[in-house]
Amino acid sequence: MAVSTLPPSSPSRTVRRGGAGLRALLLRLWRVGLLVAAVLVLRQGVATREAREAVAALQPERLRDFFPEIVSLGEPMPTSGWRAALDGTQKVLGYVATTAPESDGIIGYSGPTNSLLVFSPQGVLTGVRVLKSHDTPDHLAEVIADREFFKQFTNRKPGEPLEKPLHTVTGATLTSAAIAQGVLTRMGQSAGASLRFPEPITLAEVQMLMPEAAELQPSTQYAGGFEVLDAQGKRIGRVVRTSPVTDTMIGYKGPTDTLMLLDPSGQTLKKIALRRSYDTKRYVGYITGDSYFLNLFNDKSLEELADLDYEKAKIEGVSGATETSYSMAEGLKRRAASLLEQRPTGWLRTVTWRWQDWGHVAVIASALVMAFTRLRGRAWVRHGHHALLVVYAGFMAGELLSQGLLTGWAAHGTPWRSAPGLLLLAAVALLGPVFTSKHLYCHHICPHGALQQLLARRLRWQWRVPHGLDKSLSLLPFFLLGLIFLSVVIGWGLNLNALEPFDAYVPRVAGWGSLVLAVVGLVAALFTPLAYCKYGCPTGAVFKLIRFTGDADRLGLKDWIAVGLIALAALV
Repeated sequence: MAVSTLPPSSPSRTVRRGGAGLRALLLRLWRVGLLVAAVLVLRQGVATREAREAVAALQPERLRDFFPEIVSLGEPMPTSGWRAALDGTQKVLGYVATTAPESDGIIGYSGPTNSLLVFSPQGVLTGVRVLKSHDTPDHLAEVIADREFFKQFTNRKPGEPLEKPLHTVTGATLTSAAIAQGVLTRMGQSAGASLRFPEPITLAEVQMLMPEAAELQPSTQYAGGFEVLDAQGKRIGRVVRTSPVTDTMIGYKGPTDTLMLLDPSGQTLKKIALRRSYDTKRYVGYITGDSYFLNLFNDKSLEELADLDYEKAKIEGVSGATETSYSMAEGLKRRAASLLEQRPTGWLRTVTWRWQDWGHVAVIASALVMAFTRLRGRAWVRHGHHALLVVYAGFMAGELLSQGLLTGWAAHGTPWRSAPGLLLLAAVALLGPVFTSKHLYCHHICPHGALQQLLARRLRWQWRVPHGLDKSLSLLPFFLLGLIFLSVVIGWGLNLNALEPFDAYVPRVAGWGSLVLAVVGLVAALFTPLAYCKYGCPTGAVFKLIRFTGDADRLGLKDWIAVGLIALAALV
């Protein structure tokens, strides 16, 4: 037996140790790079396909349930994006809009949903329909079956609140909440549109108040507003109007729309101008000719306007047009209040922590304890942990990582605002194998894996899978993973949730495919421990692909297969 004569701290051994450390780091970065490349290719493929689908999403043929006499659709309105439904004589039958692109960033369980909004000629929402959803089919089916969910949005105009607290669908909470947020967001943005005053704000009228204005760009801060840019592209102000907030405010004979020029921050009113009015021309003339009245509101913050006391501010109506001028002043006050409601908040305040998310954090903590302490060697602790995973993480929370979930996130983004705990769980699952060499999710978090471990070796007779068959069956999860990856990029329309058993932990939304896989996998686990994990789980295959197994780890066949699949998908 050869014995090393090198001292422990010899330069040669130090160099070898340093080289091994560098190789380990590079291999970890390579695996993470493969994962990132797969996400980028998948996202690009999905985006290209969805761009084609969006063109055909709004066709007159798809709207005949709402407008039997529809022949064509008008051009999108500049401020709202609404399109008029027209008959053969170009008569307006109503209006339609979609929640996309605003809803594209609102992720439900695994992806966003684009909904159709149908309005009457008077601007009242009369119908909501899902046009295209990238959420899981089982969750979406549960939402569509709940008529009360869609009914709660109807018979309202843009900007009007719901009559009752928001109703979400049990068993599909994230999906229904995302659809609801998309509808309400679109209705809120449509609050910047008006059927009384459909004419959009123009550069010419802004230049009457600010001659140096050179360009208008839609505002990301205020619905229906614009950012005012100078010739160098620098923002020099923001501009909004009081309509449609004031559409129901009657002066002497009708409502009035007022232009509001704000400072670059959008927090202080600089100047106003009367845009349009249904009041008599004589009364309107009195106001436009009274520069004192028009300048009374200058340099007031939105807070000051929203809390304006006419007596303290010594604001009096214009002589001869008192009702019209007071209506205009009240419109400024109400519009300021509505603008304050649209103020952006810090990103942290937009994150909503559900009880499930706090539960996920607790599960992660318990998994780390089991993975890195000796407690996992005590049978009663191990079995108790497994039982907790099955009962809580499985049947109570019902949010298991799956290909339907992960590919949806890869294609459309993650629900970091609405499900931060679930996202943290996924991060631990993906990064754990790379940086700890441990399958944290498969061994210590997954409820289905935990249930299989509880069932393992409960029967005396166990089937020892022959070596050759074991080797062949072990490739099946990787084959399924490749099939799933290509199907998402190309758009084959596979129901990914039916390829895994995880929906079975939410029986209300589970399809037959998931239920059958769950039962078969659990029965198999009685005779071969962790049979599904070894021979059927594509989600587990992801973690195996990126896992760093130690200093002996090398680039292998699984790495080059992954490269080949990514390259093939990029060329499709």
